[in-house]
Amino acid sequence: MQVETLSIRLSKAERTALRLAAKKQNLSQGEIVRNALKAYGVAPEVPAPPSAYELVKHLLGRQSGGPSDLSTNNKYMEGFGR
Repeated sequence: MQVETLSIRLSKAERTALRLAAKKQNLSQGEIVRNALKAYGVAPEVPAPPSAYELVKHLLGRQSGGPSDLSTNNKYMEGFGR
């Protein structure tokens, strides 16, 4: 996402309110303004990136024919790491 700078004129009361809101919510002043734009309905929603699970869920459970006790049977680890 390419970001641009925007300068706006605020009254002292508006600036103070923005600073206090940012401090209260532990956000930057820019994040407060961006959130307000989203709430007002003029900012596009950016979809969240898919999780690691969502990327591989179509592969889970597809393997067949392997040993069913691979994680519990020590014979599969014989000679490993030598």
